[in-house]
Amino acid sequence: MARKYFGTDGIRGVANKDLSIDLVTNLGLALGYYLKTIIKEERKPRVVLGTDTRISGYMIRSALSAGLTAMGVNIDFVGVIPTPGVSFLTRYKDVDLGIMISASHNPITDNGIKIFSKDGYKLEDCIEEEIEKIMENKELLYSNLAEASKLGRFSFSEEDINAYRRFLRNTTKTSFKGKKIVIDAANGASYRVAAKVFQSLGAEIIAINNIPNGKNINVNCGSTHPELLQEMVKLYKADLGLAYDGDADRLIAVDELGNIVNGDLVIAIIALNMKKRGTLNNNTVVTTVMSNLGFEKYLNDNGIRLVRANVGDRYVLEKMRQQSLNLGGEQSGHVIILDHNTTGDGVLSSIQLVSSIIESGKKLSELVSDITLWPQRLENIKVSKEFKNTWKKNSKIQDEIDLATKKLANNGRILIRESGTENLIRVMIEANDEKLIDEIMESICQLVEKESKNA
Repeated sequence: MARKYFGTDGIRGVANKDLSIDLVTNLGLALGYYLKTIIKEERKPRVVLGTDTRISGYMIRSALSAGLTAMGVNIDFVGVIPTPGVSFLTRYKDVDLGIMISASHNPITDNGIKIFSKDGYKLEDCIEEEIEKIMENKELLYSNLAEASKLGRFSFSEEDINAYRRFLRNTTKTSFKGKKIVIDAANGASYRVAAKVFQSLGAEIIAINNIPNGKNINVNCGSTHPELLQEMVKLYKADLGLAYDGDADRLIAVDELGNIVNGDLVIAIIALNMKKRGTLNNNTVVTTVMSNLGFEKYLNDNGIRLVRANVGDRYVLEKMRQQSLNLGGEQSGHVIILDHNTTGDGVLSSIQLVSSIIESGKKLSELVSDITLWPQRLENIKVSKEFKNTWKKNSKIQDEIDLATKKLANNGRILIRESGTENLIRVMIEANDEKLIDEIMESICQLVEKESKNA
């Protein structure tokens, strides 16, 4: 069943337009009703609520809280905190649901709502579909509002962030003393967490993009724009740099020479260290179809098997749980370490990366140099929402893909998909011939843009 509101990572859209006050309030009512139907005890449902630094977060928090409390749900608001912090606190505080207000790496105009079940995992598709049905049934919702004496309450629980900081510190026994690290908080949710945790582990920290003002989240900074981080690492002669996205569930690193270390490389370094310590379940890692073929060869050469999932951390997690595996992630920087948390956690994975570097006795650039990646190029094409949902039916585009696949033969691959969070068509081409990559990329992108305008 096609979902009307939920995408691959919660509900997301332009704040005060797609994500309107009415829609958000209605979601709060539906979540409250859903919780009351699954909780059999005579008590009020309880949720943890967090947010990133977007200015629209205040509006969305108010509308969502109105719906939840109107249904008799108690809210523990934990303030600005990374998305994985909400996942952790949902389990730690033993509440019924965790809710994060964030649009992750998206621009400031967007916002979103991510929801975690009481065990800290993102909601299953079938539950999201059930909630959508409830949202559409206004008569059901308004006939089940709480009595005035049984309304829910909204409480500030911002000290709970300390529990998340302690949890992160305790995921390693390695001292970071003597390491100089530049941290780019993307003016987002990690600004209250990352630098403090690394300092408590003994590292010398230079923090950049760590002063959010509600409008500068992800603006030319963080994991999607690490250019300043690269320069700062070289300027301060740091050992490495760490960049998070707006809600800090992604990590992109920079080595001491200023070179970008993407999610594939981060996973490879952590995987090899876990294998050496005997903690990598079945010596297997889960990533997506986007992960580089050179990365896969490196893992295989080191006795580590790779399992691929569809794009999206929820699909990576699904395969991890099915096969009882404890490490997975995406090239974009989501890294899931199930021994510690139930979702991608940028700060956690950066702690494990630094621990792996220290335990190896090598520099990050030396560890990365052992991995030979195939040339890979990614392009995003802006399209309408309608075209994003129908482009696969376009015969001209499909014929062009077939032609490109024949050109690549066994020396590369092409992957075209629609974004699950933005109105984009994403094109990835990987091959051992960069000239051929450029040629194919140009012809495909031009055609997609042309067909999108003609649609």
